[in-house]
Amino acid sequence: MKNTIKSFAMGAMLLAAGCHEPEELIPSTVGAGLNSVTAQFASGEYKDDAQARFTATVSADQERIVIDIPYYFPESTTNQVDITAMRVSASLDDNCFLTPKLGTLDLTQEHSFTLTRADGSTKKITITGNVKKSDKCLLETFTLPSLGLSGVIDQAKSEVSIIALGELAPAKAEYQLSYHATISPDPAAEALDYNEDVKLTVTAFDGVTKKTYTVKKNVPGKTKSGIREGSQKNLFVSETFKQQWGMSGTLNYTMGVMGDYLVVCSGESEAVYVNKLTGVKAGDVNMNGIDLKNGTNGGGAIASDDAGHLVMCTNATAGMNMEFYTLDDVRGVPQHKLTWKNTSGGRMGQHISVRGDITGNALVTVNCWAWASPANWSSFVRIRVENGVWGEPEKVTVMDCGKWNGGNVDVEYLTTDTSGPYFKASYSTNGLEWIDGATDTRVAFIDKGANDGNSNFSNVSCLYFNGKPYVAVYGGSHFNYSATRAMMFDASDRNAFTGTFDDTAAKYYYSTPKYLSNLAGTASCDVLLCQSADGYFLYLYWLGGNTGFVRAEQFDCIEQQ
Repeated sequence: MKNTIKSFAMGAMLLAAGCHEPEELIPSTVGAGLNSVTAQFASGEYKDDAQARFTATVSADQERIVIDIPYYFPESTTNQVDITAMRVSASLDDNCFLTPKLGTLDLTQEHSFTLTRADGSTKKITITGNVKKSDKCLLETFTLPSLGLSGVIDQAKSEVSIIALGELAPAKAEYQLSYHATISPDPAAEALDYNEDVKLTVTAFDGVTKKTYTVKKNVPGKTKSGIREGSQKNLFVSETFKQQWGMSGTLNYTMGVMGDYLVVCSGESEAVYVNKLTGVKAGDVNMNGIDLKNGTNGGGAIASDDAGHLVMCTNATAGMNMEFYTLDDVRGVPQHKLTWKNTSGGRMGQHISVRGDITGNALVTVNCWAWASPANWSSFVRIRVENGVWGEPEKVTVMDCGKWNGGNVDVEYLTTDTSGPYFKASYSTNGLEWIDGATDTRVAFIDKGANDGNSNFSNVSCLYFNGKPYVAVYGGSHFNYSATRAMMFDASDRNAFTGTFDDTAAKYYYSTPKYLSNLAGTASCDVLLCQSADGYFLYLYWLGGNTGFVRAEQFDCIEQQ
């Protein structure tokens, strides 16, 4: 009993000793407490849009916080904003709070709050909104469509360079500005003389901020070799080109470039030409009764040479006569060039490629195929043109390459030298193959990517641009679950032509993959690399015949300081 009493007493003493008042914990440093305030629409279609979050950063001694909100949202529209019901939130330091609590506010009014910081200190703040007209005043694109010229804009110098050597006729321009900005004088309303410097002033939507550009005709220098980094820009894109250009064919869409125009053919008796910089339809090619289908159930093809002439071929089964035509002007009529009995042993005509100038020296290649399972075809047909005279077509067999069994195959030479390299793409290898022309043997290969197994990489185009070789490949949607995307590679180093589309060191440009479910027609598609006559601009076009998708990208080699 004594031991129990002693233990109880000792425990009571220890408990009493531990019952001191705790010391107050005060942070060693205290921040501003309030870092930023964000407003977003409380209702409507943009209430959860990540782009519709408007934030004001708050400084330590700031008492009045103004949240700027664009006059129109999205800024590309004329949807005027209403800020009478905005959901407002704040970024606060730990153990800091506002009273009363934030919620939905009418930001046309001023709202008072008390900020309590971690050390217990308080500060009165006011939150309100400001509907702000944009102060952006950029001239973003500038073209002279009637002259086939595209201006190169140097934003740092506020200069637009028109690459031209001869005298220019007065012309109206097409342009893009920052949203809701204006330009004076308006070069779209008035044909201006660009042989002398022209000054154009862009005024922002706020009516105050301005930037004056000088448009000048000059011949700038070129980069040391190849494409200037950062020069890529989109020219046009559409997922409904058939409707836009009034095309109804379903068999085989291919294309070529003639001067200022991109020519597109459905593989039958219809072909259109559109402005190569804007994609706006300019007219229909007079096919003069020619049907590239040639009585088969497949379509023929077109391609352009390096001098702006167009070559056409009909589709032909084994043993049929195959017809070749040329076109020198989009407003002209195709001229018959060659009749050849198809002795390849397979079917021909879904793709044709041309390197050189058909009025001088050129190489024409035409795909051919025969069905087998597994695929076992590895040949194409080549025609040499010397001094404008077409030679006898010859069959070329490629060694150690991916085999094919349908018309989804394309071959193109890099130069007119048959001993030099050429490139091949086919379904269902779905990779890009480098062939040594001297031995007609595959010597390098970039394999398909991880998600490319069901794609249709069967289109290839290549050229030298500013002294450097490039090759492009395109996979149009073969199925509605396969990607449509274009890729361009630097072909300067054959040793870099390894790996896959996902990781190869040769990669230069990749478009974002698109999955298009609206398929109508055959899995026909095409890709085209070409350059401007002055050698300053490189164009990459690709289209899908069963998706209605077309896109154009521009690159340049213009030296900029």
